[in-house]
Order: sequence, then structure tokens, then C-alpha cells
Amino acid sequence: MSPIREHYNPIITNLLREHDRLPHDRVEERKSFQRRILFLMTTIKMEEFSNSFA
Repeated sequence: MSPIREHYNPIITNLLREHDRLPHDRVEERKSFQRRILFLMTTIKMEEFSNSFA
């Protein structure tokens, strides 16, 4: 696992747990968690992509 994934995976896992604990009727809060998770996943991919050229 890349160092960037090792750094961000625990954060993403915690966000996923919090998201899953929310009731389905709290749509905006759930979407907020989803946006943060997607942002972090994109950050990981971009960092790995830029490191592949280093």
C-alpha cells in the first residue's frame, strides 16, 4: 500500500462509519460525508499519479 493510502485510509474508514450511522432521512449530512470521502479518494489518486512520474 502506498504511503498516501496508509495516511488517508483510516480517515476515510472513519468517515464511512459515521456516514453509515446516520439515518437515511438525514440526506444533506450523508451527502456531506460522501463529498469528503470522494475528495480524499481523489486526493489519493492524484498523489499516486503524480508520484508515478517522480
